[in-house]
Amino acid sequence: MIDVISDEVISKLLTIADLHNIIIRDNLNLTTGTPDVCFTYDKGIVMNPNWDIKVNYSFRLSHELSHILYGDHEAQAVYQFSEYGKRGEELLAHRNAIRMLMSIEMPTTVNGFMEYYHVPSWLEHYANETYKSLSVVE
Repeated sequence: MIDVISDEVISKLLTIADLHNIIIRDNLNLTTGTPDVCFTYDKGIVMNPNWDIKVNYSFRLSHELSHILYGDHEAQAVYQFSEYGKRGEELLAHRNAIRMLMSIEMPTTVNGFMEYYHVPSWLEHYANETYKSLSVVE
């Protein structure tokens, strides 16, 4: 089954990367235990499509983009994705990834968003905050 939403979201994330001169490479030679990596100074991201992790590729990509677009480049030069990163730059990247994805495709519910992207449950509070801030009251 073709996932049209995922294809559209990834296309928009790639457009954002292109607009900011961020290079993204899928490395098909990496093992299932190798995480995605972001190089803030070089504005490069290496994604591992083979990685055996529940978190959706789109969420991971938006997380790594967030390190480059919104992160403190003085804090660290290289980041490896961790779904358990709850402090500092990792939390900031998680929160910005949620905002980025909701800005691209506004979900109908937070639970649906969490399930679709397989966002770690401990981030639900931030997803709720973001959802409320982006929702338009009619």
